[in-house]
Amino acid sequence: MRWPVLAMMLLPVGAMADGIKVENPVVPLAPPGVMAHAAYFTLTNQGPTARQLVGVSADGYGMAHIHKSEVQNDIATMSAVDMIEIAPGQSVSFEHGGFHVMLMRPKSPLSEGDTVSLTLDFADGGAETVTAVVTRLDHGS
Repeated sequence: MRWPVLAMMLLPVGAMADGIKVENPVVPLAPPGVMAHAAYFTLTNQGPTARQLVGVSADGYGMAHIHKSEVQNDIATMSAVDMIEIAPGQSVSFEHGGFHVMLMRPKSPLSEGDTVSLTLDFADGGAETVTAVVTRLDHGS
């Protein structure tokens, strides 16, 4: 009788905090010496209420920010984003050319297969920590 209780106590807490699911977290492999990297993933709100992503931090970096890239009047721009609202049932993709996490001032070089721990902070005080794998990506550019 005690085994199910013990097994439940050993499960990771907050693997999907408050209905937020994080899929495919990656940090694209950057050339040596580059002082800014990106992180990509998909967030899905599987809970009953809207959630607001308001910040991010990353182990091994001096700073991390939520950014959005877009083209306006044929000019590519990138700007910081203070908050992303995710409605119940909605998914938001962080990808090349759109929302992404800017990881600045890496404390050490990264190689393919390394991992980066990202903590996503929500307006309600909740947080979700995920592990992104450093991966070679081809953006077609």
